[in-house]
Amino acid sequence: MDARVQDALDRFERFLAGKDLRLTEARAAIVEAALAREGHYPIDELIADLKQRGIRGSKATVYRTLPLLAEAGILEPAILAGETRSYETTFGRHHHDHLRCGRCGKVVEFEFEAFEILQREVATRYGFRLESHHHELIGTCSECVARESVARAPEGDEVPAASGPAEGGPAGR
Repeated sequence: MDARVQDALDRFERFLAGKDLRLTEARAAIVEAALAREGHYPIDELIADLKQRGIRGSKATVYRTLPLLAEAGILEPAILAGETRSYETTFGRHHHDHLRCGRCGKVVEFEFEAFEILQREVATRYGFRLESHHHELIGTCSECVARESVARAPEGDEVPAASGPAEGGPAGR
């Protein structure tokens, strides 16, 4: 077991002890599966990972454990895509924020120091000790903007193709 996983398990065990809960085999497996994931993932994918690893546990156990992992600082709720809650593992990773396309769901992670400076200033101004934050900027990605432009173009107008010649054009004959 690598050091990052062991550190996360130790942290989670201490956190659970403070709530008079135990680090069960199922909870430990959920931590390990979450740490093995990259980026943002829906809960169902994490459950599939557990099944693939041969871990038997109920969906309810996963759903009850994820908020505890978030409270312990090991993962955090990420993007809401319709009714599906997503998470991302944050333990041992550097902080970042998100751009999310409201049309296709594409997520871009970014860092912008000016945001970090401004949020500290705002927290100080209002007498808050900043402990955590989650920035998610929602818009439309360039691919969706391009698709919308093509869809809105009146018939007969020349619209440049996004990736090479259009089907049936001179190169396709």
